[in-house]
Amino acid sequence: MSGIARRALLGGALALPMTMRPGLARWVPAGKVTIVVPYASGGTNDEVMRALAEGMARRLGQPVEILNKPGRRGVRFIAGMVNTPPDGLLLAQLPAAAIRIALLENLPFDASRDTTPILSVAGSAFGSIAKVDRFPDGWAGFIREAREKPGALSYGTAGVNSTGHLTMARLLLRERVQAVHVPFRGAMHGVQALAAGDIDVMAGPAGIGEAVTNGEAVWLNVWSAERLRRWPDAPTLRELGYRLVVTSPFGIVGPPRLPAEITAAVHDAVLATMRDEPFLSLLERLDMTEDYRDGAAYAAFIAESARTEEMLIGRLGLVP
Repeated sequence: MSGIARRALLGGALALPMTMRPGLARWVPAGKVTIVVPYASGGTNDEVMRALAEGMARRLGQPVEILNKPGRRGVRFIAGMVNTPPDGLLLAQLPAAAIRIALLENLPFDASRDTTPILSVAGSAFGSIAKVDRFPDGWAGFIREAREKPGALSYGTAGVNSTGHLTMARLLLRERVQAVHVPFRGAMHGVQALAAGDIDVMAGPAGIGEAVTNGEAVWLNVWSAERLRRWPDAPTLRELGYRLVVTSPFGIVGPPRLPAEITAAVHDAVLATMRDEPFLSLLERLDMTEDYRDGAAYAAFIAESARTEEMLIGRLGLVP
């Protein structure tokens, strides 16, 4: 889908929710709003959240600050929001991976119960790549060789229990084949290992596709619902016969018992920012897709995600 067509479709989808809430007074923050982001500054998620914060500040009339607390530290901080005053001054980005981390860490945290889900925003594109000519038949060739040589092939991801790790493990389990998982501290380290021939496949966010653009690798598959605009030849998991879409979506949540007028004001400020052309362009540049859900739909998604993650953790034998 072209960028113009995608934006037109997205603009239409985001125009559906009403931004005027009869019976609700317009809430104005009493001071600076802080959004906890469980990622380091400078990354893709941080860049998107800073763009959202800038748009929210314009619409709420108060500064909106990003507080970076990467990894497990951030997830624990979000879990602790259960004791935060529901005044709208402390919010958080909730990535899907945070639900998995909370389960693995045995945190007493139920995101659908211990937060107020406000809205879902977007998700990242993921996929797997291999060196050019390593598997002439693409993903089918990888699976066939893995079946012929149990445990001989390897795949890299950006860390243990990452989205790449979990999804590859699910696919291999579905195919009843074995391959060695090699975790890296970051996706680009894995791409370097792939180029050196140290691993057979690298799975991770769409940024690994730069190796495809540079002619060093080919996509075996992408995990989005549709083919990616930048790499239209890469098949989706759906096209390969898997009923699976993986984008690791994130949304905005507040403390539990957040009043309706605050929830509505934050929702509308974020949604209006999502409609801005610069934000749409940013998502396109970062190979991210809009994944809007209102508060009720987002709460249902969080609850279902928790059930799915818990089942997979048990089935795959994942440990922290």
